[in-house]
Amino acid sequence: MSRHDANRLIYDEVAIFDRPALFTECRIDRATVPEGVYRYELRHGDEDWGEPVELARGIFANYYGTVLTREPFQLPIDGWIPLESDSLSFQDGGCRTLAGFQQKYPASEKDVIDFYSVNEPALHALYFSRSEEQDKSAGCVGHLRGDFGSGKQFFTTWWPHQNDMLNAPEFKADIDRIVNWLREQPDSPLHDLNAMQFCYKRYRNSCEIKNAMLPSCAFLVESKQYVYMLRCTPTKGDYNFYMYCYQRAAFEKYRAQLKNKARSLAKKRAEPER
Repeated sequence: MSRHDANRLIYDEVAIFDRPALFTECRIDRATVPEGVYRYELRHGDEDWGEPVELARGIFANYYGTVLTREPFQLPIDGWIPLESDSLSFQDGGCRTLAGFQQKYPASEKDVIDFYSVNEPALHALYFSRSEEQDKSAGCVGHLRGDFGSGKQFFTTWWPHQNDMLNAPEFKADIDRIVNWLREQPDSPLHDLNAMQFCYKRYRNSCEIKNAMLPSCAFLVESKQYVYMLRCTPTKGDYNFYMYCYQRAAFEKYRAQLKNKARSLAKKRAEPER
């Protein structure tokens, strides 16, 4: 499916859940969406193609359109929220370009938590301890190890990296918020052992870590400033999770380097022998 540059499209200004947004029927390349703008896709119902029924990070089937907002939505673990018949309304006039929308509406300071299953094998090494040099390159703060005891308990141990030099007060506040949110969500892999086992079965095909010693799956949790790589092992009597914590700016730079390296290796393998 083709995706478009967000900066080159003509939009309709809409209100979605009473907040201003831009709407297009085109799919937008997430890489072209500027910082401070948030992209969501809408799904229509099976029977009525003219009415959106769901907002999500990405829609595969029954795609209705895309909205861009200046304020992010806090989505639950499963990544979507339902729309009612009056959740989306088109505005008369309004902005037609992304640049005009950014000028009209200021960026939001709201810091939401995003949860993903990870299907990038190139990232799987970041779910394990590595050398100090690699920690510096990726911005690793440290990792949290934990287990559920008999199934409903929650025990954790903090393991500092880089002499704990990145474990600043703002990080402590952020990881507390992240862990508490994951604990509260009933379908989160950190809710309890049963929930983790359900998540493993549900997401296994897309996020299983193939080289792990025990059955494990990979999730990624993001806030504005940090990235949390969550490795889950739903085996009773063993450690059930490791959460490796990274500064987001350094992590994103390192992630881009890994992607470029993977593309170069794939291209080299595809080249005929001379």
